Amino acid sequence: MNKRIKNLIAKYFDEHLINEEAKELVNWIENGNFKIFNEYVMINFSIDEIETLKLGADIEIWKNISEKINHKGKKAVKLSYWKFAAIAASIAISITLSFVFNKDNSVFKNTSSKITKQPIVPGSNKAVLTLENGDHVTLEKGKVYHLSNRTSNGEKLVYNADESSSKEVQYNYLTIPRGGQFYVQLADGTKVWLNSESKLKYPLSFVKGATRKVELLYGEAYFNVSNSSNHNGVNFIVETKIQEVNVLGTEFNIKAYNDENEILTTLVEGEVSVSNGIVNKVLKPGNQSRVNIIKDNVSINKVNVANEIAWKNEFFNFENQLLEDMLQTLSRWYDVKIVYEDDEKKNLKFSGVLKRTSNINELLESIEKTGRVKFEITNKKIIIK
Repeated sequence: MNKRIKNLIAKYFDEHLINEEAKELVNWIENGNFKIFNEYVMINFSIDEIETLKLGADIEIWKNISEKINHKGKKAVKLSYWKFAAIAASIAISITLSFVFNKDNSVFKNTSSKITKQPIVPGSNKAVLTLENGDHVTLEKGKVYHLSNRTSNGEKLVYNADESSSKEVQYNYLTIPRGGQFYVQLADGTKVWLNSESKLKYPLSFVKGATRKVELLYGEAYFNVSNSSNHNGVNFIVETKIQEVNVLGTEFNIKAYNDENEILTTLVEGEVSVSNGIVNKVLKPGNQSRVNIIKDNVSINKVNVANEIAWKNEFFNFENQLLEDMLQTLSRWYDVKIVYEDDEKKNLKFSGVLKRTSNINELLESIEKTGRVKFEITNKKIIIK
């Protein structure tokens, strides 16, 4: 690596890289030098510096880099601050995949791992569609499905635009198993990404002039709601357990798993109101509401949106998170069982990132290098020692 490239990387982390220099650096990275870039960054820059990139760099530079890396080759479009932040985070994550660190932000060098090399396959696009007549249809890669106003290529399910004048509403259900994910576009144009172990109830078609309403029965989903201006001002409601989210047209993420006591709603763009039937709160971009199911209270906090929606962008992004919570998230995607031989290990905190397409051993081995925990994999069961 020559001195010029080293200087550009340093300016990149100092946030002094101008647009032409960004192009030069990206061209060098794309010209077969990504591995060299990654290794150099790991050796010469701290975790804190890498994490800063998520929100700190100039927007035009990030647009340029995101276009180049993703090979879109299209003119940059204007993005809201938080949508941009998510893109920026994805790029930052792409150069930090080898890092896992504890609460002291220590970086640990490679050591031999004793994790059994048993293959644990990452999740994939798959779902079960329950039709209005109760029939079940398996959706998965390689299977084409078409009926009435809906079509699936095995990776997504799309309903034709339709607003029924009938007052009778018929519902479909989309169930995502452990180790699965799926995308569905509803009849009003609303786009929904569903994470592992999730279930969505929604109308086959929406009644013209009536409130558009769906129900996230459990799990996690990212919504990009078709604007109310396209539907005569009719709003959109997402019901989840004891929570109701009311929107006009926006993007947000809801996490409401059955084995968790809180419902988390993270607003990416626009404005929504969140209610538990007792308290009503309005969220602004960057806000996350926490609805406690047991205590019936609602709190609002500022969060790193990019971290919260990393799953939609094909990453896991854990930041100073309890090992128990981290492994619970991974267990849904990799469809594995988690067993603790020592319950005290649940409270250890780690941070790290991982592509959802990666082998889970990659992350577990990195955690093992901290010397604080050991793993054993047997028949899709991860034992924590």
